Amino acid sequence: MHHIVGNTYEYTHDSWLNDFDQIRAKDIDAVALNVGRDTWQSARVQDAYSAAAMVGMSVFISFDYTSFDCNIETTVNWVNAYKGLPGQFKINGRPMISSYSGDCLGPDGWQTIRDQTGGFLMPFIYGNDDQQLKKGSSYGFFDSWYCWGCAWPQGNYNKTTDDDHYYMNILESRYATTISPWMFTHYDSKNFYLRGDDWLLITRWEQLISMRDQLTFVEMVTWNDYGESDYFGTGPSSANSQPSGTTWTDGFPHNGFFDLSAYYITYFKTGVYPRITKDTVYFWLRPHPASINAKNDPLPKPEGWDWTSDTLWAAAFCSSTCNVTLRVGSYSQDFDNLPYGVNKISLPLKALGNVTVKMSKNGQEVINHTPSDFQYQDYTDHYNYNAYVGSATTLS
Repeated sequence: MHHIVGNTYEYTHDSWLNDFDQIRAKDIDAVALNVGRDTWQSARVQDAYSAAAMVGMSVFISFDYTSFDCNIETTVNWVNAYKGLPGQFKINGRPMISSYSGDCLGPDGWQTIRDQTGGFLMPFIYGNDDQQLKKGSSYGFFDSWYCWGCAWPQGNYNKTTDDDHYYMNILESRYATTISPWMFTHYDSKNFYLRGDDWLLITRWEQLISMRDQLTFVEMVTWNDYGESDYFGTGPSSANSQPSGTTWTDGFPHNGFFDLSAYYITYFKTGVYPRITKDTVYFWLRPHPASINAKNDPLPKPEGWDWTSDTLWAAAFCSSTCNVTLRVGSYSQDFDNLPYGVNKISLPLKALGNVTVKMSKNGQEVINHTPSDFQYQDYTDHYNYNAYVGSATTLS
């Protein structure tokens, strides 16, 4: 799990304990601590390592070189300061070292870091000839390399594994990749949406499971990157938990994405689908039609706004044959006799208003849920292509 330390200014030791308890409960092995330039972040990292040791979590540093000082000595000092602590994630006794970016260090810099820390290198560097990652080439000594952008389709099409297999051919057994539930950001400096349609998160889990024997690691992106809407948690706890000018996350929980992932995490790690014993409907949608014009937004529509359809996406986890109804406003659709397992269903957004999900079994209603904090509307002051995620579960 990728955790943005830059969004933890107000964190206490207990905040880390709370995060790690939730993450550990999903059987996630380790947390990448994305660190940047702010001097206060070192204190948060110290708390994170301490909290991790208390709850049996493992953590490792992921240097964000778009912000962190691109300096060999600084990097080495950070790694060596933490690698001996009980919370450090290690591979065969070697501390994991990761990054976002890092080409600025060059091959010699990365080799020096490896030599002076004994670290297991799994960076994400980009902007070079990919063939440099091959064994025997300039970056061929990396222990692994992970593909950040492989979590999302990079155009108006469904996510495939073409990019994964491209990098597998280069890295062979040293390839790691990512999974993410969503991507939308709306700042002056970056303003885009990546296609999250067609049950992106579930589809990606299915892809990863099919490749489970070919991957070194899978990194879930992210726990708390609110500025890019790719968080697995409930959302920001305060304005200081997210970048200034973020208008699209308050009231948009994503913990349903995290909860449904537990099923797939178990299968990925064990090779066996866990038994579904409780009926649950997960659902998600954007707050307004993709094509409308915002009333008071100084920024234009995000790039990629027309890559999404106006749809309520849902996944019914059925412990036995079930019937599900999806409704938004006055428009609804019934899905009868859904079999045991995960059933991917959807509803075109042809009406405005509240969202309701229902499930019945053997003529008895077991779920009837309408969230009180969300409505699908045909107006907005600011563009918002983030997803509202909800869920409803039977009580028995």
